[in-house]
Amino acid sequence: MRRSLTRKERIRAGRDIRRLFRTGRRVDAGGLKLLYTPNGSKINRVAFVIARGCGGAVRRNREKRITREAYRLLKERIPLGQDLLFLVSRFGSSYDERRDSMEQVLRRAGFHENAD
Repeated sequence: MRRSLTRKERIRAGRDIRRLFRTGRRVDAGGLKLLYTPNGSKINRVAFVIARGCGGAVRRNREKRITREAYRLLKERIPLGQDLLFLVSRFGSSYDERRDSMEQVLRRAGFHENAD
C-alpha cells in the first residue's frame, strides 16, 4: 500500500467535512479527536483540522504535517470504507506523542489493533 495520500484519499469538499462534524461518531484522546463515518467505498478518506487558537500559519501547518505523517504510517492498519477526520486541539506535541494519540483514538474507535 502506498504511504502517500492520493487525491482520492483526501476529503476536500466542505460539505463532506461538515457532514462529519454533524453526524460522525467521535473519539477523543490526548488532545486529538477522531470523527468518523462509513463512506460506502473501498478506500478510506481523511481530513486533518487544527482547532482555533493554534497560532499563525507556520505553527498550524507544522501541526498538520506531523498529524499527516503519523496517519501515513498507520493507514494500512485501518479497515477500508471510512471517512476520518482528525481534529488537533492540543498543540506542540512531538511526532511520537501525536502518533501515540492517533493509535489510541483509532483503538478506541475499533479500527486499530496493537501492532506489538
